[in-house]
Amino acid sequence: MQLEQEARIWQTIGIVAWAAGAGMLLVLMKQNGVVRVTDTATLSTGIAASFMMLAGIAGTVFGRVMQALTAGYDAVEARLWHLLATLCCACGAFAVLYEAVDKWNSPVSLTALTVGLAGAFLIMAGVVCLLGNRVMHRATEKHSHPEAAKTASA
Repeated sequence: MQLEQEARIWQTIGIVAWAAGAGMLLVLMKQNGVVRVTDTATLSTGIAASFMMLAGIAGTVFGRVMQALTAGYDAVEARLWHLLATLCCACGAFAVLYEAVDKWNSPVSLTALTVGLAGAFLIMAGVVCLLGNRVMHRATEKHSHPEAAKTASA
């Protein structure tokens, strides 16, 4: 299988997995409201949906990394990946810290646990995007300047 085909397959699988997880979360939100978790079944379904979305993001980023090896990677796209990573990490950190401070000396509710977990998943999605961004940058840097890559590794 050629690199371009495999890259498309990974991106497609990633998008489908992400969309399936997002669809599950939309169904949960329609049933329960935006930030209201009333039972452990809803929480476990939300966690499963979040894992599907995270796996989808990882697959999509990996497919894009593979595609960047042949198609290249420009500065505008690098800034967009970095912006997405920054937003994910910042929003996730805000959610985790908000719930930690809000529930400091009180029992944790399922809703607070859900918001904290959602923040953690956002942070992880940001890390995956940032790592993909760095790999794409390094891979295209190596391909565009092979002699510089040899001297840097020596």
